[in-house]
Amino acid sequence: MAAELTTYITNAREKNVTDEEIKNHLISAGWQPEQVAQALSQQTDLPVPPPPPSIAHVGMWTGFLYILFFVSLYVLATSVTGIFHIWIDKAIPSTQTTSFFTFESSSITRGYIAAIIVSYPLFLALSFALKRQMLKQPAVKNIRSRKILIYITLIGTFLIMLGDIIATSYAFLAGTVTDNVIRHLLVTFLIAGSIFYYFILEVKNDRNTT
Repeated sequence: MAAELTTYITNAREKNVTDEEIKNHLISAGWQPEQVAQALSQQTDLPVPPPPPSIAHVGMWTGFLYILFFVSLYVLATSVTGIFHIWIDKAIPSTQTTSFFTFESSSITRGYIAAIIVSYPLFLALSFALKRQMLKQPAVKNIRSRKILIYITLIGTFLIMLGDIIATSYAFLAGTVTDNVIRHLLVTFLIAGSIFYYFILEVKNDRNTT
């Protein structure tokens, strides 16, 4: 039985399992705490797994990548939203519409398309790189810049949705609300709401894993 215990501890340490985790697992499997403590103390010649990497080891470079990631997200989301607003006003013209996007829409559309062409590949590349790094180094989740940018994004998307609701309600009370106004509201909620919901899930996931 002692040899079995020693073999388990050796194999677990080779897999970088901490002594505390080994102890808890063995006790839950029916081993006596005294036996486990004695076996662990006798394995001092075995390599002890290194501590998990600290946030400081991640470096400022990852924080910089997160800044670029969120900037590309903002540019992409704004451009896609603008394209949809322009499409709504062109596809379903309204004589009462007061949308900003109806003015000089061709030049604005070109600007949005150019922004999408540039920001979308950057957004995908940064998403892939940061996701891969987070799988290798879970401590990335605790980077201060990442948390600040997530909460700024949550606040920003919430304010955008709230502002659109207020503007639509004002138009309704003034008797100037049209079908296009409602469609613009739905587009804003679809894009801003999706971003808000995604990062709310990220915050909940971070809390569950810390």
